[in-house]
Amino acid sequence: MQLLTVLGTGKYTKTCYCWQGQQVETSYVAHALCEFFQPDKVTVLVTPEAKAAHWHSLQKTLGHSYPCEDVEIPSGKVETEVWEIFDAVVNAVTPNSQVLFDITHAFRSIPLLVLLAAAFLQKARNVEICGVYYGAFEANREQPPIFDLTPAIKLLDWLTATDKFLSTGSSVELGKLLSTIQQDFYRSGQQKTADIRPTRLQSFGDRIQALSRSIELVRPIDLITQSAQLQNIPATQLQEEVGAFAKPFELLLSQIQDDYSQFAVMNFNEASPVEQLQKQFLLLRWYVNKKLSCQAILLGREWLVSAICIAHGIKNYRDREKRKVIEEHLGQMIGANHNLDQPIVQYVSSAEKLAALWSTLTEYRNDIAHTQMRFTSISARTLEEYALNQLLPGLSEILPEFTV
Repeated sequence: MQLLTVLGTGKYTKTCYCWQGQQVETSYVAHALCEFFQPDKVTVLVTPEAKAAHWHSLQKTLGHSYPCEDVEIPSGKVETEVWEIFDAVVNAVTPNSQVLFDITHAFRSIPLLVLLAAAFLQKARNVEICGVYYGAFEANREQPPIFDLTPAIKLLDWLTATDKFLSTGSSVELGKLLSTIQQDFYRSGQQKTADIRPTRLQSFGDRIQALSRSIELVRPIDLITQSAQLQNIPATQLQEEVGAFAKPFELLLSQIQDDYSQFAVMNFNEASPVEQLQKQFLLLRWYVNKKLSCQAILLGREWLVSAICIAHGIKNYRDREKRKVIEEHLGQMIGANHNLDQPIVQYVSSAEKLAALWSTLTEYRNDIAHTQMRFTSISARTLEEYALNQLLPGLSEILPEFTV
């Protein structure tokens, strides 16, 4: 394990740093952290001024027990120096390693840069952040405590997961964070002394992960059922646990519940076929709003067949053989020898528009499925433009009673 610390130019007074019942008398927090956590290596970020003031003294304090190396950094007064500091932190850490960060003596923008670099290393270099610490000399000059700022890294994890949810609708990463919180709570033995214990976070996290996977992999029936199950988790208890253990998620809880509740049907098999199809159309809108063009085209093609099945009196619209009959009628309406005089045209506002819609959906759906494994294919821009701007209006115009 590596300790990455920072030296400043201030006068460091000898004091007794405290951590979980342990005490170390020293002028340098880095020395105390070495005694508490026993790192194999110490890397010290220093400006030229800080190196002149403290480097040799720190080396002497650490002695042979904790080998240390210095990495010179600028003071971060201008933007170019900010990036130099970021690079210095990133380059000082080996991929796939374990690192402790000490930001006690960092100044100006350096504490923020170290936190951001730590988050980057965690994601891009598979570095395990074992802790971010601050020796609070100002809190108690005789026995200053060491504060654990590691949750700040978790906050950046929440930021990343939140951005993914808002931009794509996927709550997989949020769900993982919730599940991990509950697991870590019980593994650490906190339940022995805690007044409140998380009992719903993991189940809620697991369910929103399952929901997201159903959305991403176009599983509308599973989604409808899972959305209903999500509503069964007691809201008051969930809000209490989120407030106590997952504070950043508190800002998103109601939005996630609202976003997913629109798909819910308490008993899917007892719902009318029309209601089932309307819920699937809401998912189609979701795909368009989140710019998930591939999923929108795949579902749009199947939704059209389902809607005509139901209009034709076929309640079990998921029956493969019955769908084939409708698909054959639709197929006869397109191509060189097309025939618009099909029994299904009575259910739509325009036979010509139905034929054009089916022709486009069939071509685009097949083009996506074949993943450009042919010499002529449709451009990504064309597929996206169609999904985002033409698909929903086309379906709504010819089968308005099934859309919402």
